[in-house]
Amino acid sequence: MARISQIEKTTPPSEVSGTEPQSVGFRQREKIIRAATGVFSQKGYDGARVEEIAQRAGLPKGNVLYYYKTKKNLYRVVIEQVLSLWLEALGDISADDDPCDAISKYIRRKLDLSRHYPEASRLFAIEIIGGAPVIGEHLRGRLRDWVAQKGAIFHAWQQEGRMAPIDPAHAFFMIWAVTQTYADFQAQIEAVISPADYDAEVYEKGAPGVTAALVRGLGLSSKKQPLR
Repeated sequence: MARISQIEKTTPPSEVSGTEPQSVGFRQREKIIRAATGVFSQKGYDGARVEEIAQRAGLPKGNVLYYYKTKKNLYRVVIEQVLSLWLEALGDISADDDPCDAISKYIRRKLDLSRHYPEASRLFAIEIIGGAPVIGEHLRGRLRDWVAQKGAIFHAWQQEGRMAPIDPAHAFFMIWAVTQTYADFQAQIEAVISPADYDAEVYEKGAPGVTAALVRGLGLSSKKQPLR
């Protein structure tokens, strides 16, 4: 899974053993996370085996357990990193930003994440559909706080008449549902429109229309029109 350097917070092996170069440990952990994302998304938590993850990563099983100790811990790290990618996609927006520009960029970034990391999106969906048994507490903490923080900016835009009076949490639900469906329900989309090139026809051609529809639906405007 790419961009792991921006989001993984686990301790580098060099700091654990004092002998292994950090760059080697980083590359191995990156391989493990990428492999684990694929195996977990295809077989779920219960069906995944550490041996298969190690094989796909091209590493001994012992290396996987050295870095992540247990299958459950590895699964949690993968899921939390997927969430981190999605949250970072919004960036450091503020009430002074142009809502149309800020949210349009966020939508495009979320679509790009679905396009380039579909297995990660499907894995997250499986966890949520199953009741979030592993990361439920993480969602009730970090994600809830994030939505509240960004929601305050949405409220500021609404007071200026630059966003429709929709609950910020539901605004995010709309964006997440639309942008993640192209990864999570790819089989359904392919069955309906039979694209010859999924990336080109769905993401490249579809993204502008999807972005525009969400911007209109959220009532976003660049002009301040204070509510009376």
